Amino acid sequence: NWRTADMSTKHDAALEQVFSAHQGIGQELKFIQTVFGFMRRKHSFFTDDSHARKVLKMAKMHVQRAKADAKKMEVEASNSKESSNIPTQEKEQKAPSPTEDRASSQNNESAANEVIELDDDLNPINEKHAGLKEAWKEDPKNDENEDNDVSEAPKGNGGRTDQYVWTQTLKEVTMHIWLPEAAKRARDLDVSINPKGIKISSKADKKVVIEGEWPHKIIIDDTTWIIDEHDGKKALTSYIQKQDQMSWWNCALKGGPKIDTQKIQPENSKLSDLDGSTRQTVEKMMFDQNQKRMGKPTSDEMKKQDMLKKFMEQVFYCHLFFILMTT
Repeated sequence: NWRTADMSTKHDAALEQVFSAHQGIGQELKFIQTVFGFMRRKHSFFTDDSHARKVLKMAKMHVQRAKADAKKMEVEASNSKESSNIPTQEKEQKAPSPTEDRASSQNNESAANEVIELDDDLNPINEKHAGLKEAWKEDPKNDENEDNDVSEAPKGNGGRTDQYVWTQTLKEVTMHIWLPEAAKRARDLDVSINPKGIKISSKADKKVVIEGEWPHKIIIDDTTWIIDEHDGKKALTSYIQKQDQMSWWNCALKGGPKIDTQKIQPENSKLSDLDGSTRQTVEKMMFDQNQKRMGKPTSDEMKKQDMLKKFMEQVFYCHLFFILMTT
């Protein structure tokens, strides 16, 4: 068995000093990374795969406790507000004695700094902590999803619904919208494509085939459509030109199924077709997406850190030079 002082303030001063040494965006994650690196280098902590699972369990418990703390603060704030509306005479009658107040304060402090004894599976041993066990239990489905996330990039960088199939490049979105059997020609349809969205209706029965708003701005003058076949079915194919041609759409229409744009991986052959400046922009965007996914600084953040580092070095050398000249 081993023990953990979950809310102990014993080492706060030392930890705060180490935490403060990590500056800039992602300060909290940098601090945790330092702790993990220390445990890996100095104590071989991560040579045991089970330790990683235990750390994950511990993080889940702290999430649960943070939510409980926030809820407790809301209740206390609400009670305090209600108490302020109670007449003075009633407050005096309900006010606890100094002894009761001190006892309550000590109990709260004791609970906040309590040492929770855990077994080897990170389950609280004491029965009064039974409510915390749920936070330590692993959900096989969630763990399987987290550890074995092998889902492929969206096909064509888009998706499929019962009404349409869509794909995209950085510059254009293509939608194949299924049509009713009665709509065989363009004149059988009322088609409205405008900067805000799209609406297609059948002229015969006025039934709406599809209606929705674009998730982002488009270039309406360069947007076109035709009647053709897709996957062996009659479809209206629309080519929608993006106004922002340096970002991916996560859905074709607002409210529609979303894709994970971080899993989009443009083919190298397509990148090579871009001009120099556009290719650099796309590669930078892909690099930044990957950095964010790993909790690391983006290229712009790295530049700022380098500039700050150089500035601090210049200040140091200038200060050193001044000292040498005056001694």
